[in-house]
Amino acid sequence: MSDYGKTTNCNVYSIHAEVNDIEARAIEMIDMIADTSWISRLDIIPRTSYEARAKTTIDKLINGILTQVTTTVNTEFGEFLISVTAQDSLELQYNHTKVPLAELFKEKKTGNPGFDFHTESDTQLIVFGEAKYSGVTNPHTNALTQISRFISLEKDKMELQDLQNFVSKESVENILVDKKAFVAAFSINSENPQAIIENALKSEHINPLLNYHELYIIGITIND
Repeated sequence: MSDYGKTTNCNVYSIHAEVNDIEARAIEMIDMIADTSWISRLDIIPRTSYEARAKTTIDKLINGILTQVTTTVNTEFGEFLISVTAQDSLELQYNHTKVPLAELFKEKKTGNPGFDFHTESDTQLIVFGEAKYSGVTNPHTNALTQISRFISLEKDKMELQDLQNFVSKESVENILVDKKAFVAAFSINSENPQAIIENALKSEHINPLLNYHELYIIGITIND
């Protein structure tokens, strides 16, 4: 980060990913969302609760959003696409373990419920991700500022009750002493993706997030 005039002990990573077949990606996402094996691995009480929470959401995601996708990306599908692609990228590039999409296990509440997706790093950190999609702009500022806002509202702490069911004991212990990580994932609409990612790294909006242990910047080009 010294290349961008910033001094930090945070480990900062960046990824550029591309989605080249929207319809095929939607089919993959249907299979992923329909797979409820994560529920069966839980104890009886959380299993019963998550089965009830997930049923309606899974139906909405599959029948209301994903099966309608052909070659066009709308905002609702776009943010799910960004979330899932970011999770896959972290798993493939940095050996993260994916947590079920937040939409599937969160209890619905008024207002923005919190972070869009999560992973567990191989350094035993819970990683909180925010996904932003636009078909015309590069919304890294929106992702970064939303993360900072959620931290100030302690959304990450509010999610621990659920997340403890999907991550290791070590990661839970780490977050209790404020060791955690964040991901800003966003769509890229530019012929120069690297320049957009560098804009995010140079941004003043990244500065508050450099106080944590790890930060991931993931820019995703969607070719339709």
